[in-house]
Amino acid sequence: MNGKTMGLVVVGLLVATLLPPVLGVSSASFSLIASHRISDSVGVAMDLPPPENLDLAVEEALARRMSIREFTSEAVSDQDLGTLLWAAYGLTDGGRTVNPVDGHHAAVIYVLRQDAIYRYDPVNHSLVLYREGDYRHRVAQYTAPVQLGLTWDLTVSTDENASAAEIGAIGQNIQFAANALNLGTVVTAEIPSRLDNIGLPPHHKGRIVMPLGHPLHPYAFVDRPLWISFLPRISASDGPLTAALGERSEATSWSSTPLSREEVSHLLWAAYGYSYYLDKSEQGNNPVKRHRTVPSAHGYYPFHIYAVTADHTCRYFGNVVPIDLWGLPIVTFLWPICRDDNREAVSDASAPYVSRAPLLIIPVLSIQKTVSWDDLSALRLRWIWTYEAGAAAHNVLLEATARGLAGNVAPVTDREAICSLLHLDPEHYDPMMVIPVGYA
Repeated sequence: MNGKTMGLVVVGLLVATLLPPVLGVSSASFSLIASHRISDSVGVAMDLPPPENLDLAVEEALARRMSIREFTSEAVSDQDLGTLLWAAYGLTDGGRTVNPVDGHHAAVIYVLRQDAIYRYDPVNHSLVLYREGDYRHRVAQYTAPVQLGLTWDLTVSTDENASAAEIGAIGQNIQFAANALNLGTVVTAEIPSRLDNIGLPPHHKGRIVMPLGHPLHPYAFVDRPLWISFLPRISASDGPLTAALGERSEATSWSSTPLSREEVSHLLWAAYGYSYYLDKSEQGNNPVKRHRTVPSAHGYYPFHIYAVTADHTCRYFGNVVPIDLWGLPIVTFLWPICRDDNREAVSDASAPYVSRAPLLIIPVLSIQKTVSWDDLSALRLRWIWTYEAGAAAHNVLLEATARGLAGNVAPVTDREAICSLLHLDPEHYDPMMVIPVGYA
């Protein structure tokens, strides 16, 4: 995309699917804000019910993650909404359900319902009234009973990429919880953001809109992994989703115990793998049969995933095709780059503590893969891909927690050094972050 098309729809972050046509935003929408008044009781809070347990295994949540774009008119209950919002961004004994990539939780979730717009208050697990009136149609690409607006608070963090990575983790949690509750959602974004139509405060920047409701077509998965791989097959752990969300925490030191091949296989699969299920639902506008563990703008899936251990540096291949429209077998393997221990070199280009982890996972953006039919390669759009990298990193942290491991997310401070280590041209590749994992 170039500057001349900045006002057009540029991206629908969709789950392993072909992007359907999206609606433009009429300038008339901005003038309609005056037709709804801000309530005299702005700031009044409505407590949400305590979250229910999400007993779905983490691997099941990852495998069932998919986009839903058609919804019934049935309302989302306060109980389900409360459970989902806690999963998305709630408080835990150790902090929040997502990692603060730069040490700050800079996201704000707006909840658009029929009666009003609310903000989610994680500290009190409540909805705080923001504006009276029904604004859902102003932000929606897809009609649903609830629209969730994910925004970036610039007064908390000025790091655009860190905030996008955090929002990527939140989006994953929303999709996981929605699926576990038999609700559905999809990740969408446009530039300029449709959230501009609801009168955001000047320091809140709209990023993602996620419709939420009951799927018009019920989920229907068939277990058909058909793995063709030297890597261990994916299996469900004993770690339920609620426990992984509540127990996930950041580590900066690890034991020297190496990870097993099974653990490495599961962590890499969580980052960027294919589902072991086939989607048999009757969604007419979703031809994809085997979904991915993360969404991708326009279904590009432009990341390369690298694994660095004490023994080798490899590239992970989760399958031989970027999008599966036919339910093909899964082909996974590790392609060796070198046989040296490069963890110290990676730490020099990111954070010192990562050298102590037995496994480092590095998502690297292939810039050439972001221009297939709509050019999303510009630096001003890089947050879109940081969202995807943040979603992948969050998956790794949840999978690590479910298997008794601990991880973290470290920013890359020297792109050229990482590219040199991986034999990549820095003009065409952008290493996004480093995800250290091991036994704490």
